[in-house]
Amino acid sequence: MSERTIIRKYYTLEIPEDANTLLPDTLTVIPGKCEIGRIDINPVYQKNQIVNRNESNEITYYIYHLWAVRPDEAIREFMQEYMQNKRLFKHVSTRFTRSIPDYILETRVNDMEIIEIDKSFSAHVNLDLKLILNHSDSILVSHKADRTEPLKLKNINLFASEVSNILFEELEIFVQLIRANEELFYSSER
Repeated sequence: MSERTIIRKYYTLEIPEDANTLLPDTLTVIPGKCEIGRIDINPVYQKNQIVNRNESNEITYYIYHLWAVRPDEAIREFMQEYMQNKRLFKHVSTRFTRSIPDYILETRVNDMEIIEIDKSFSAHVNLDLKLILNHSDSILVSHKADRTEPLKLKNINLFASEVSNILFEELEIFVQLIRANEELFYSSER
């Protein structure tokens, strides 16, 4: 009689390898410090277990397929690496530093799940991004995204890769919005 070994598999969120996050040197760096604030995640998704949605109100958690790092920490690290590579702000940090930031990037993740309907699989991410002027607590730029991208097959690694792609693409859109509104950063008295 043979024993079957059950292996837990862990997945990461990473900036896609083929993604070019660097901006040309000709673009202006926004003066000041931007802090990647706390990532607010719907409690349903704030676990190491990956969520599978089978019905409108029914979810299951994978037992043997887990996020390597809790989603809030993984997304914060993802965003920090992205923003540092972008060189959009003079300084980028996480909220665990002592200096007071000029700007705070707030993130709310409403959904981050595999959707399984009739043997078809999709990655679903719903998030809100806001760039806040810290001294006045006013929103300078905001962006909402609710995306569902089909997967070629039921493969959790493919799902994690697609979530990474969605996060990257939505951050690209967010940075374009910031660039389109650069006058807000120079007209506001800090």
